[in-house]
Amino acid sequence: MNPDVADAVVRLKGEGVLDAAQAHRFGRVARRELVSLYGELRFLAYTGVTLVMGGVGVLVKENLERLGPVTIAAGLAVAAAACFLWVIAHAAPITRGPAPAAHLAFDYVLLLGALLAAADLAYVEAQFTPLGPSWAWHLLVVSLFYALLALRYDSRVVFSLALSTFAAWRGVSAGQAEHVLWGSAGDAVVRVNAAACGVAFVLLGLLLERVEWKAHFEAVAMHAGWALVLAALVSGLGGSTAETRGYGVVLCVVGAALAGYGLYARRFWLLAMGVLGSYVGLSALVVSVLDGGLAFYWFAATGLAILPGLFLLHRLVKERA
Repeated sequence: MNPDVADAVVRLKGEGVLDAAQAHRFGRVARRELVSLYGELRFLAYTGVTLVMGGVGVLVKENLERLGPVTIAAGLAVAAAACFLWVIAHAAPITRGPAPAAHLAFDYVLLLGALLAAADLAYVEAQFTPLGPSWAWHLLVVSLFYALLALRYDSRVVFSLALSTFAAWRGVSAGQAEHVLWGSAGDAVVRVNAAACGVAFVLLGLLLERVEWKAHFEAVAMHAGWALVLAALVSGLGGSTAETRGYGVVLCVVGAALAGYGLYARRFWLLAMGVLGSYVGLSALVVSVLDGGLAFYWFAATGLAILPGLFLLHRLVKERA
C-alpha cells in the first residue's frame, strides 16, 4: 500500500479533480486492492498456443495412417479458418498506427491461425511435394502471408514471425545454392545471407518509422535485424586464422557502434546487444592469442563484470530518459 498516493486520491476527490468513480478506482490501485494480471494472462495465452501446436503435432503423428493425409490437411485448414473467422469478427478497422486492442486473446488467436495455416501448408508439401526440390519457396509464401496478417491486424507477434520465417527462407535457399555451386566447402553464403537479411530488417524498420505506417513495428524489425547481423558475425568466429580474427574485429566494431547508438537513443536492448556483441568479439580475439589457462582467467574476470555493467548501463539509460 502507498499511503501518500491514497491520501492524494482522497484530496483530489475533495477538490473535485477526480469524480467518485475515478477516485474509487485509483484508491483501489493505491491500496493494492486492484492488481493488473495483463502480463500473466498474455503469457498464459502464448503458452496455450504453444501447447495447442504441440498437441497438433502429436495428433498428426499418431493418426496419420488411420485418418490419411487428405483428412489431416483438411482438418488443419478448417481449424485455421475457424481462428481467422474469429479474428475477422473481432478485428478493429485497419489503421496506419497502433490499433485499439479488440480482445485480450486477439493476438494469440491470430497467431494460432497463422501457425495452423503454415503447418497445413508444410504438411501438404511434405506429403504431396507440389514444389518438389524447390520446397523452400513455401517459406517465402508463409513469410509474406504472415506479413499481410501482421499489417492488417496490427500484430507485432505475427510480424516477428514473418521476419524470422523470411530469414529461414534465405538460410535454406542459401544452403541449397551453396551445396549445388560449391559443395559443402563452407558457410560463407549462409552467413552473408543472414547478415544481408539483418541489414534489410533494420532498413525496413527505419522505413516504417519514416513513412509512419505501423511505425511501432520498427522496434521488432530493428531488434531482429541487429540480432541477425551479430549472429552472422559470431558464426565466423573460432580458430586463430586471419579470417576468424577479422570477424572478431568487425564484431567488436559493429557491437561498439550499436552500443553507442543504443545509449544515444536510450534503447537499452540495442545497447545490451551491442555490448554483448563487442564482448564476444573481443573474447574471441583474446582467446586466439592466449593459452587455455590465461583464457580461463579472462572469462573469469570479465564474465563477472558483464552483468553488473549491464545493470549500471540500464540505470544510466533510464536516468537519461
